[in-house]
Amino acid sequence: MLTKDLSVSAISVRNVSAGYAEEIVIHNVSFDIFKGEVFAVMGRSGCGKTTLFRAMVGLLKPLTGEIYYGGEKMEPISEQPQLHILRKLGVLFQSGALFSSMTVADNVALPLRQFTSLPQNVIGELVYLKLELVGLSDSARKLPEELSGGMQKRAALARAMALDPEILFFDEPSAGLDPLTSAELDQTILGINSSMGTTIVVITHELRSAFAIANRAILLDPIEKTVIAEGPPSELKNSASDPRTREFFRGYAD
Repeated sequence: MLTKDLSVSAISVRNVSAGYAEEIVIHNVSFDIFKGEVFAVMGRSGCGKTTLFRAMVGLLKPLTGEIYYGGEKMEPISEQPQLHILRKLGVLFQSGALFSSMTVADNVALPLRQFTSLPQNVIGELVYLKLELVGLSDSARKLPEELSGGMQKRAALARAMALDPEILFFDEPSAGLDPLTSAELDQTILGINSSMGTTIVVITHELRSAFAIANRAILLDPIEKTVIAEGPPSELKNSASDPRTREFFRGYAD
């Protein structure tokens, strides 16, 4: 098992405010995510989790503040994308975002074909390895519509891992999944983190999942539009001084 390095920031978010048109959704948000940890961004509906996620992966330009990856500032994809930073990131979107007309194998191969000059036989071997890692080696030739919701999420995860990213983002990974399939996906996430040392960021409101996998979490508040708590979920549940934090995390039943 690879250990976490709590002295090295994989991601630093500094005084970030973001929103749409004239509406500020998050304000003055700051935190660090350390190399090799599983980190959860949490909060009620409307608190700005998705807005923060979009800013962190370069899909939304912050109104103020900066986001750094290993000391390098992230620029929005629409402006001056830093491809060497983007290649460090793998993203599993809430919908999975698989291309419906492509087989599972072709979906996973797409980043390898776009961003590398590897020969096709090597790409084929890598695709098989990624699918095997998520338990889908027998589904390579299927179309996404032939897969269950949980299998689609795992196929999208294999694609997100195609370039061996240092950091994986999961946007509401449990959305649309039954409790058993959600728990299986949590175990897959933990296995990737443990075996590969991948830094994992999970955007979620699912308390059960956060308690199962997260080393630390932040809680965004929809009224204050910023971070009101940070720490291990169990500590935030049992020891937080802010009653809003205790109320949120105690919504989880042991």
